[in-house]
Amino acid sequence: MTEFDIIGALETYAVSKGYTFIYGFDDMENNLATIGERAAGEIILIADAKATPSYSNGIITEISYNCLLMLGKKFDADGLAADIGETFKEKYTRRLQGMQSLLANFIKDFSCSNELEAESNELIMQLNMYAENLDFVVSDGQIFTQ
Repeated sequence: MTEFDIIGALETYAVSKGYTFIYGFDDMENNLATIGERAAGEIILIADAKATPSYSNGIITEISYNCLLMLGKKFDADGLAADIGETFKEKYTRRLQGMQSLLANFIKDFSCSNELEAESNELIMQLNMYAENLDFVVSDGQIFTQ
């Protein structure tokens, strides 16, 4: 990964995994409006990032990336849609537990593939987001260091 291209690297890696990639919040609502057109089991990765370089004698010695990563889906592999009427336990069993593992492994594998150090990060479950009742697992904070 080249310096400061965390978004390009995330997009390339997400697409290689078969995920739909959405960058930033300006375009997110437009992209999510087409969620009903998504295939059963299709996974969406939404990413936003900030870079914080560290300097020594005018040379960049390290770059820390504060990333928001949201991994979600509307439909299970069996075609059942996420629904606002599901209980938290149903959502957890049907999709959230597996998505936590997917996001944790995505972060681990992405950092290894791009020679980044991965920091510990909190995975938060967000239910019924946006008009489409999407369920997401979210990681927000300083995750990667280059």
